[in-house]
Amino acid sequence: MDNDNGVERRPGRVTRGLYIAGGTLALGLAFLGIFLPGLPVTPFALLAGWLYARSSDKLYHWLLGNKYLGPKVRAYREKGGVTRRGKVSVLLLMGGMVLFSALIVLPPSPMRYLVLGLGVVGAFVVWFWVPTVEK
Repeated sequence: MDNDNGVERRPGRVTRGLYIAGGTLALGLAFLGIFLPGLPVTPFALLAGWLYARSSDKLYHWLLGNKYLGPKVRAYREKGGVTRRGKVSVLLLMGGMVLFSALIVLPPSPMRYLVLGLGVVGAFVVWFWVPTVEK
């Protein structure tokens, strides 16, 4: 965050606290996405990284060093997006888990439709929101 003079401005205390809270919420959703089909991991991990980068060097570096989410954030930071092949892999894995959960694991109920709906939302987020880059 630079001002007109090129000098970096640090967010105020309240803004910094909101960024940390938002980053922590996004991080929690990313970790949940590892276990819950239909909930995308990468977009939430990237959001957490973006918020932590603006509020806490300590949390940002912790996220970059995290065994599970760090590689996703580092790869996105270095390349500026995800390859088409990576997106297809994510969508196939996520789609398979969503269909398995909704059609095999869950009994016919509103929860089945919720999982299917979240899977569709997750697929749109991955395909249209996350930038596609060349290898």
